Amino acid sequence: MPAERNGFVPVKGIRVVALVAAIAAALGVLATAAAGQASKERPAATEVGVTGAEIHIAVIADVDNPIAPNLFLGARDAVLGFAKYINASCATKNRCLAGRKLVVDFYDSKLNPNETRKAEIQACTNDFAMVGTSAATLSSVDEMRNCNDRAGQTTGIADIPFVSTAVVQQCSDQSFPIAPPSLHCDTKDQHPQTYDANVARGYYFTEKYGDLHGIYIFSSDSQATYDSMLASGLGGLRDLRGKENGVSSDHDFGLAAANQQTQYTEVVQAVKANNSNYAQCGLPYLCTVLLRREAVLQGVTDQVKVWDCGVQCYDPGFLKAGGGVVEHEYVDTQLLPFYDVREQKANRMTANFVRYTGKDKVEGFGVYAWAAAVAFRDAVNATIGAHGVNGLTRANLFAALNNIHKFDADGMLAPFDLAGRKTSDCHVLTQVRNGSFVRVQPKKPGTFDCNPKYVITRKLDLFVGS
Repeated sequence: MPAERNGFVPVKGIRVVALVAAIAAALGVLATAAAGQASKERPAATEVGVTGAEIHIAVIADVDNPIAPNLFLGARDAVLGFAKYINASCATKNRCLAGRKLVVDFYDSKLNPNETRKAEIQACTNDFAMVGTSAATLSSVDEMRNCNDRAGQTTGIADIPFVSTAVVQQCSDQSFPIAPPSLHCDTKDQHPQTYDANVARGYYFTEKYGDLHGIYIFSSDSQATYDSMLASGLGGLRDLRGKENGVSSDHDFGLAAANQQTQYTEVVQAVKANNSNYAQCGLPYLCTVLLRREAVLQGVTDQVKVWDCGVQCYDPGFLKAGGGVVEHEYVDTQLLPFYDVREQKANRMTANFVRYTGKDKVEGFGVYAWAAAVAFRDAVNATIGAHGVNGLTRANLFAALNNIHKFDADGMLAPFDLAGRKTSDCHVLTQVRNGSFVRVQPKKPGTFDCNPKYVITRKLDLFVGS
């Protein structure tokens, strides 16, 4: 997959792309798909976006824009792929979800707040729910919350987003983020606030390599993005076993997504001066590529024991751009490494994601959008289980979503509390070896390494806002 599909283009002004990095920092199929079909009740129109024959859902994503072209194209492709999968998953094709066909309406938010608001209004008017939302400039949920249902009541519209950069969306009781926020929403107006961070990989690193210390690169494109990285598992490693008792920081750097390799000279000089043995970058994968290139240029190779990256580096574009320079890079995720055929064989939903989205279209961002669609399916099935095939209303869907706690998208994601918006205590650690991503922990395909100690809770007084 070419790098431009994720918008990782070194262009000035791509402040929003850095928000994506924060997000990255910050992770019975066929039988259930046809639930409700055995009922003799004939499906009818019950809600906005629900007819007797179809259920319409909206996917709002930043695609067509001059700053980061095709930024969340993968989210759109994944939700469209999910519809193909669900509509073919029962004997009576196109009647597989509550006896209806699933139809996806795509609205391009174009990295533009006005287009994003317009897309929200269109979704309210035409669709049952918003699924896989990936709009980085969404800064208000007013259009969602003020949305009228078929009866004319201000019920709102359910939102199951992948990208939720604004606190008002992360903490809205009508949004259910597939990548839950680090922030404890009930503390957002407190000083300090409370944050959770998944630091699972840090236990592996310190147990294997001993004492680690090094450099951390966060985004300088906005204070909010910098702080969100610091609060997440990216910055949480330093407090792995208590405050400042983990992978200690020799120096924190703030860099922009648009920075060129020359801006990494100072970073690598700090690595040399401090004899650092750890290095990470939370920005899109080009940052890691440039950091590794500069390290080679300055002769820093064996000194660093751990080169660390998150899900943004789980991308063939990273391997292509970095080549041999990124060999031995650790890449931590909270999803099954879907590019590996063995993972697809081990988990049916992962195989479905690759098959129906398309091998040339799958990507890390797309996984989360697909997972959002799985959560929607589960909520629909729960709704019709409680109210019948004609119980599909927005109010009933909210009730069903609020009862989904342990969620793993049929095993393809690390399990987490969807309704509770709580971080998962699981991960999969891979490493680049001979130009491929190789599982390191745990080693068995289709599994996650989980432990309550992997999630730490910290009090930090940071900028909190949209």
